[in-house]
Amino acid sequence: MKRFLRVLLIIFVIGTGAASWYFYELYKNVEETANAIYDPLTSVSAAQAPPPLGPQPQPQPFQATDVPTTKEQKTDDQQANKAISILLFGVDKRGTDAGRSDTIIYLVSNPSLKKTLMFSIPRDTRTQISDVGRQDKINHAYAFGGMSATVRTVESFLNTPIDYYVKVDMEGFLNIIDSLGGVEVDNPRAFSYEGFRFEKGKISLDGKRALAYARMRHDDPEGDFGRNKRQQLIIEELMAKAKEIGTVNKLDEVLADIGSSVKTNLTFDDMQNLMFHYKSALDQINVLRIGGQGEMINGIYYYVVPDEERSRIKQEIDTVLHGSAQHS
Repeated sequence: MKRFLRVLLIIFVIGTGAASWYFYELYKNVEETANAIYDPLTSVSAAQAPPPLGPQPQPQPFQATDVPTTKEQKTDDQQANKAISILLFGVDKRGTDAGRSDTIIYLVSNPSLKKTLMFSIPRDTRTQISDVGRQDKINHAYAFGGMSATVRTVESFLNTPIDYYVKVDMEGFLNIIDSLGGVEVDNPRAFSYEGFRFEKGKISLDGKRALAYARMRHDDPEGDFGRNKRQQLIIEELMAKAKEIGTVNKLDEVLADIGSSVKTNLTFDDMQNLMFHYKSALDQINVLRIGGQGEMINGIYYYVVPDEERSRIKQEIDTVLHGSAQHS
C-alpha cells in the first residue's frame, strides 16, 4: 500500500508539473501575442484637429490592473466593474487593393449590469472626419488618418469617448473562426454569394463561408443594415465561444491567427482584466440600429443621421456606460 501511494504521489507530481509547464508556456504565448498586436493610438495636435461637431470627448484610460492592498480593495472592485467602450473595426482586403474599412461596430460593456450594448455604424454615414476638417463618409476616416483618425471621428460622431479599439483584417479573421471550430448563426433569409448558398435558419459556417456571409449587401433588401446584422450575429457567436472552457485548448492556434490579423491598444494586463472581470457583461447583449435616411449630396450617396437620433444613441450608451446594478 505504501509503495502504491508513493507511485501515485510521483504520478501526481509529474502530472501537476507537466500541467504547470503547459499553462506557463501558454501564458507566455498569450503575452507575446498581446505585445505583438499592441499598437497605441497616435496623438494629434490642436492645430491639426478639425473643429468637432459637438463637445469633444476625452477618452479615459481603463485602470483596473493595479494589484490592491487591503485598503484599496473596494476601489479595485469598483475599477474591475467599470464599464468600458470598444470600437471593433474591420478592414476588408480583396486581391491587391489596400483595404476598405467596411465594418465599424461599437461596444460598451458593463459587468455590474451584466450587459453589453452593440451597434454598427453604417459605412456611408456622413459626418465630420477627424484630421481632415470636412464632411465625408465615416469609413473614409481610415484612409485619411488610419486607426487614430477613425477613433476620433467615431468619438465625435457619438459624442462619447472610446477606451479601446480592435482592428481586424477580415481575411485573417476567417482563420480565427476556423481555429474556434466555426460558428453557427440563425440566418434570417436565404441567399447566394461568392459561390456559397446560405439557407434560412440555423446554419454552420467555416471561415470562408462566414466571410462571404458577412460581406454580402447588394442583394439584401436591408442593404448595409442587413449586412451589419449578419456581422453582429457572427460577433455574438464568437463572444459566446470566448466564454467556453474548451476554447483554452485551441488558444495556441487562435493566437497565431490573431497575431497576423489584429491590432489593438489593449495591453496584456487589460486583456487579463477583460477575461476575468467582463465575462458577465456578455450575459445580455442588446443590439441597436442607428436610424437615418439615404441622401444624394453633390452626386454622392450618404447615410444621414439626424441630430435627434445621435442624441438617442448617446442616451442608450450612457445608460450602460454609467449605469449600475443598484440603479437598474
